[in-house]
Amino acid sequence: MDRIKGKSLLEKLDNYTVIDLETTGVNIYKCSVIEMSAIRVRDNEVADTYSQLINPKKLLPNEIIKLTGITDNMLVGMPTIENELETFINFIGDDILLGHNLVSFDTNIIYDLCLEHLKYQFSNDMVDTCRVAKNIDVDFKNSKLSTIAGYYNIENKNEHRGLSDCMTTHLCYQKMKEKANYFKKSVKSTN
Repeated sequence: MDRIKGKSLLEKLDNYTVIDLETTGVNIYKCSVIEMSAIRVRDNEVADTYSQLINPKKLLPNEIIKLTGITDNMLVGMPTIENELETFINFIGDDILLGHNLVSFDTNIIYDLCLEHLKYQFSNDMVDTCRVAKNIDVDFKNSKLSTIAGYYNIENKNEHRGLSDCMTTHLCYQKMKEKANYFKKSVKSTN
């Protein structure tokens, strides 16, 4: 399926929104969202946060429970994606998005969900920290978020949970911006 998404940017940003989804698997066509999180950043500082567990209306695979710590019981009574997606999209607004594996994973899922439930084409521009890591003058062992965080001595206190991964991504991006000579000059959005 061709998606007409926003542009993948390599820029130094001072204002952006970090997003992260936790899902029932890694296949973007078959997985369901179980957590949506976002951190709004203004002048390089956290200005606001959003996080919501989502009831996928099915039992979680054991490997996802082990990975995230999210259990079926935690999702009982939580909103479904149909009931919460618009709130998440409104939080994001038209910000440039920041995330890890954002281009290949999170934004594809959000794009499809927006088309299905909101009849809306999700097209925010984005900066993927996985791509940034591959383009700066640092020899990371690999481009996993945990590897990048470890390199910068950034502790992800609750790995594979939305807000914690958002905060880790934000802090890693701030560190990588210092090494990124290829970035365009700093961009300030009006939001």
